[in-house]
Amino acid sequence: MKANAVSRIGIGALAVALFLIIPRTSSAEGKSLACTAALEKVNYGEGLTIPAATRTRIDSYRSGWKELCGSGSRKRPSLSDLFVQAKEIEADFTGILDAFDESILNDSKVDLHRFTVVNDLLSKQYPVFVPAFQGMYGEEEYFAPSVEVFRQNSSLGNSEDRLFFDSRIPMEKDFPPFIRKTWDYGGCVRFGEFDWTAAMKNIVRVEKGVKSATYLNETAKYKERLLGELTSSAKGICTCKAKADVKKDFVSVRKYIRTEPRLASFAAPIQQTMDSIDSGKIEVKSEMERHCSGG
Repeated sequence: MKANAVSRIGIGALAVALFLIIPRTSSAEGKSLACTAALEKVNYGEGLTIPAATRTRIDSYRSGWKELCGSGSRKRPSLSDLFVQAKEIEADFTGILDAFDESILNDSKVDLHRFTVVNDLLSKQYPVFVPAFQGMYGEEEYFAPSVEVFRQNSSLGNSEDRLFFDSRIPMEKDFPPFIRKTWDYGGCVRFGEFDWTAAMKNIVRVEKGVKSATYLNETAKYKERLLGELTSSAKGICTCKAKADVKKDFVSVRKYIRTEPRLASFAAPIQQTMDSIDSGKIEVKSEMERHCSGG
């Protein structure tokens, strides 16, 4: 439930204790379950009001997965098209859960069992027939597509799907792969262990070989975050490992960028960051020596 709703009804702590977290699935399970879900019987149960428009959207989405998983399908849909549909369904559920929250606020006698029912719908019942979705109702509330399950099913899609997902471009709420998470919203930078050059090569591969607006948009956001980490270090750098690894990685990045026209605009900012490190203007600290990543 949202924080403001919790404060207004004063029972958040009790409600959260009732919620169950959905189990993670292995790669093989993710693929088989996504295709199976498209064939499962639809059952919305009771506890949430699902509008007719959302049900129609889910039916269309399920049909797309049936075509994707069908061995006899001549023309399979792109996973990027299915992801666009999935995001529309997610947006619908944001409104559905907002409406549910409002119904609780207007209920003079809150039944805690309602929270458990809704969590079970989102985390257990709905994912059974809505492919590649996951959800919960507790400390967080959502019903959204699982990027990892989409990635696990990339072999079922077209060449662009495979190229994008094989390139390991993070999407949506994925934690940045160049950060080692040390707290909920941040961590130290993985200098000395993350392959910055390989990541940039994958970005360029996608930019050159993909036309999907969805994939290009996600790639652009990743590119901005990745290069931003290397060019926006005015407050200092917190590396996970040895401080000497920072300079080594910057040298490798600079070498590659000088050979790739698509990244030419970042050459000067990268060099400026390197100069600032050398002069001491940007201080480098190590999480290995002392906690520096915040949180």
